[in-house]
Amino acid sequence: MAAYQVEGPTQAGGRGKSVWDVYLHDEQLSGPGVDGDAAIGFYDRKQYLKDIQLFKQMGLTSYRFSISWPRIIPDGTGAVNPAAVNHYRRFIDDLRASGIEPMVTLYQWYMPAELARNGGWDNRKSIEWFNQYAQVVFDNYHDKADLFVLINEPLAESAYTNAVAERRAGKLGELRIIPDAADLGVSLRRFNHILLAAAAAKRSFEEKGYQGELGIAVLLFPVLTDEGATSEDAKAAKLADGVLNRWFLDAMYRGTYPSDVLGTAKSMGLDTGVQPDDAATVAAARFDYLGVNYYAPLFVRQTTGTGPYRPESFVPEGVETAQNGPNRPDQLTALLDRIRTEYGNPPVYITENGAGFVGDDELVDGQVQDVKRCAYIANHVAAMPVAMRDGADVRGYHVWSSHDNLEWLFGYGARFGMVYVDFDTQQRIPKLSAQVYAQIIRSRKPDLAMCAPGAKP
Repeated sequence: MAAYQVEGPTQAGGRGKSVWDVYLHDEQLSGPGVDGDAAIGFYDRKQYLKDIQLFKQMGLTSYRFSISWPRIIPDGTGAVNPAAVNHYRRFIDDLRASGIEPMVTLYQWYMPAELARNGGWDNRKSIEWFNQYAQVVFDNYHDKADLFVLINEPLAESAYTNAVAERRAGKLGELRIIPDAADLGVSLRRFNHILLAAAAAKRSFEEKGYQGELGIAVLLFPVLTDEGATSEDAKAAKLADGVLNRWFLDAMYRGTYPSDVLGTAKSMGLDTGVQPDDAATVAAARFDYLGVNYYAPLFVRQTTGTGPYRPESFVPEGVETAQNGPNRPDQLTALLDRIRTEYGNPPVYITENGAGFVGDDELVDGQVQDVKRCAYIANHVAAMPVAMRDGADVRGYHVWSSHDNLEWLFGYGARFGMVYVDFDTQQRIPKLSAQVYAQIIRSRKPDLAMCAPGAKP
């Protein structure tokens, strides 16, 4: 889980202000009171120890969480906050004492506010800002964890930044995963800086002689076209794939950025800030694994209008969808196959996979029978061995998420957790999906029969 989504007490322990404090608390971009000031209280040790007990009951052997940059370095650069360093050290120790290995994420959209005012990821100086912070994390926790996620979802980080800019301008500010033409140049610039920042941190880790596995969690979307798609739709889908997927994978494993994306940006007169050796620098980091965040594919078509860049996502009629897109476990298999055949079969951790469904999280008589989420998890877990039998090197799997929490601009109304959280009382109630996932862990065999209402996993 991401720090801002769960921790709460935003002023506790010497923490500095983050960009999300500005978005949600100060500017109220999701409405009054919809912010991370309380979240689910995960910063409180008494509370998180109870949650760790829930993890044990579920049989978790790995838990992914993120460290808050503005807790560790309140101003983004400069003085380190010892209270925060000690807090995360104790949390990791508490996890490991319960037999749960930490997967530590250094950055999950939690830019210190001061750095955001200085341009954030739009500024090439962000590479060094992040590297300084990463070295503090490595120096304090290199002997506490074996798995580090350097940066989570550059794609979504930029999409939220674009949506925030629209809301500040008084517009609706919907989250668009495919950047529109007006946002394409700055989005590619951010992607490039984020990849370079992760590469710099990886080099620093190795130069210090530390041991561990470091990677990036990349949000990937298989791009599909609907029946009856035109050749123009196919071209738009290919270009969208270049922006969403190949931009990251090509840089990490081929040392290049997609020529069709760069060429399109150039033809539009966009300043991406990409320098000749940037992609090669990313590949030279040789990340130890690829973190795959998979939720859904995207159907893409070309919009009306003019210009060389006009991809648009849509959901065809009759396609089953979750709140976060089409429900297609077969596309997880296809994605893993693609990574194996096109990118050298790197070790893969599924760092996020999950869904929310309207009406699936109703609390009735003290229980939550989230049968759609249960089926989603079971079907996606079953999709992995299909690719693994063909050689895909999948090392681990994490559900998003353990608990309901603050879903960024979507507030508290969108629930993705296997544990129901009453946001007024902080009461936790394991849902049916928590029981089903525990059974999957025990048996290693997902069974859809366990997802039926009233079933006893």
